[in-house]
Amino acid sequence: MKKGKLLSILGFVISAVLLYFSLKGVQGKEIWLTLKKADPVLLFVPLLFIFSTVTVCSFRWSRVAGNGTRVRDTFISLLIGLFVNNVLPMRIGELARGYVLSKKTGATFTYAFSTVLIDRFFDLTGLLLLTFLFFPSQSLPPHVSQAIRLLVGLLIVCVGFIIVLSQERIANHISSRLIRFEASFLKKFAHRIMEIQENLKRIGSPLTILLLIALSFFTWFSMAVALYFVIRALGVNVPLTCIPFVCAMLNMGLTIPSSPGYVGVYQYLLVYLLSIFGVPKTEGFTVSLLYHASWYIPYTILGFIFLVTEHIKVKEIQNLETG
Repeated sequence: MKKGKLLSILGFVISAVLLYFSLKGVQGKEIWLTLKKADPVLLFVPLLFIFSTVTVCSFRWSRVAGNGTRVRDTFISLLIGLFVNNVLPMRIGELARGYVLSKKTGATFTYAFSTVLIDRFFDLTGLLLLTFLFFPSQSLPPHVSQAIRLLVGLLIVCVGFIIVLSQERIANHISSRLIRFEASFLKKFAHRIMEIQENLKRIGSPLTILLLIALSFFTWFSMAVALYFVIRALGVNVPLTCIPFVCAMLNMGLTIPSSPGYVGVYQYLLVYLLSIFGVPKTEGFTVSLLYHASWYIPYTILGFIFLVTEHIKVKEIQNLETG
C-alpha cells in the first residue's frame, strides 16, 4: 500500500478516535441548549474577519510569488487549495494551490509550488509570533507549558532551517550533495531547496520580509478575533488575552494527520485548549462546531465555485501527488 494511502487511513482513524473523546460525556441536548443561547448577530461577525484573513493571505502570497502576480489569481488558487484540503484525503491542498497558480500565471509548477512553501513559512512565523506575544504561562499547568515550549522550539528550528537555506552558498552545497544520490526523492528535495533559495533571495529585502511577517501576524490575529466573536456569541467566558494563544495552538496542532477538513482533530484540540481556561466540555465542543463551520462552509463553497469556473479537474491535482 502506498505511503499516501496509509497516511490517509491513519488520518481517518485519528479523526474518529479524537472525535469520540471530544464527544465523550457530552449530551446532544446540552449542545442544543448551548446553541439556543447564541446571539445570531454576533455569529455573522466572524465571517468578516475570516474573509479579511483570506484576502490578506492572498495579497501576501502575491508578494511572495512576485513577477506581477495578481491578488485575484492567488485568491482563487488559495480557495481552491482550501477546498481540496476540506474534501479530499492526503492534504494535497498545497499541491492544488501551486498547480492552479501555475495555470493562471503561466509559471512552471515547480516555481509556483515553491512560492506556496515560502508562503507557508511566513504563515508559521505569524503563528509563532502570536504564541510568543500571548503565551499565558501563569494560566497553564507546568507539563502543558513545557510541551508547548518544546513544540514552539521545534518550529523555531524549522524556521531557522528555512533561513539557512536562503543563503545561496549553503543551499548550493546541500543541493549538490543530495543530487548525487540515486534516490529520486532526494533529487526532488535538492531541486526544492534551490527553488526555495531563489524565492527567498528574491524577497530578501529586510523591509519586504518584515512586511510579510506583519501580514502573517495580522491574518492569524484576525482568525483569533473570529474565534473571540464565536465565543462571545455563545456567552462563554474566556479571558480575551488567551484567545490568540488558543488560536495559535489550535492551528499548529492541525499538523496531526486527520480526515479531510480536520474533523475530530479540530474539535478535540479546541475543546482541550478551552478547558485549560475553565470552559466546560459541552460549551467547548459547541464553540468548536461553530468556529469550524464558520470557515469550513464558506471556504468549501467558494473553492468549489472557483474549481468549476476555472475548469480544474480534481484528477489533475491527484495525479500531481502520485506523480
